[in-house]
Amino acid sequence: MAGEQGNRLIVEHEEFVGVDFSRQGLTGLVGVGARFERCRFDGLRFQDVALGSGMELSQFVECSFDGALLTGGAGYSRFVGCTFRDAEIRDLTASYLELIDCVFTGRIRSTTFWGAPPPGSAERFASNLAFLARQGRAEPPGYRALALRESNEFHGNDFSAADLVDTAFRYGVDLTRQRLPSGPDYLYVPNAEAALHRALSLLADRPADDVNARVERSLRRMLDREVGNGQRQLLFREANYKSRGALKPQDRLMFELMRQAAGT
Repeated sequence: MAGEQGNRLIVEHEEFVGVDFSRQGLTGLVGVGARFERCRFDGLRFQDVALGSGMELSQFVECSFDGALLTGGAGYSRFVGCTFRDAEIRDLTASYLELIDCVFTGRIRSTTFWGAPPPGSAERFASNLAFLARQGRAEPPGYRALALRESNEFHGNDFSAADLVDTAFRYGVDLTRQRLPSGPDYLYVPNAEAALHRALSLLADRPADDVNARVERSLRRMLDREVGNGQRQLLFREANYKSRGALKPQDRLMFELMRQAAGT
């Protein structure tokens, strides 16, 4: 069933193939067990999306979001072979988002991509089941597999021409299977654990002071929060650490050490 509320398109358990939505002035998109194939959403200004709402998977296959703005929640959604050229993705909640062979240019801001669902998934699953039970409703087919899966499929994506602003890859996104931005502003670390230990070793040779202590805490946090949760490669961008156009002393030192440790 498909319908509209204001300028929001709401699609439940329906499939669209080859539909051009780009001229409809939509500002919201909600998918519940929906499938879109070869559809166009170009240039739309989505102020609030729920791409995979509810407790079911929504799929987007070979769709284009070129020049679009997306903000909101990805939910249980899967994108295969989609394009986001000159698009802006902003503050997107992407805990269960899967991306395969998609192309991004434009800007991605304040978004974290997850290689596996973040902590608390099992608790949220149990809470949702309790909610359904109080309403006398059964567990939706397939919901358990979605909510409790061990990883999100995430590979073959091209971010090489994207502007990544305060954007992170966590919980095991394999960066060797993506195309990433490069250049002097970016620092790619192919072996995060070894590089972080090497940076700590280099730091130990420096005189103890407040800046060195701050850097040590940052490096150890990355070992714990990033490597400890399955992230094997890291991507840094200096611009994301700058305040009024300049790096703070601790951030300047961190980049210096990480560049040495990563052999760049």
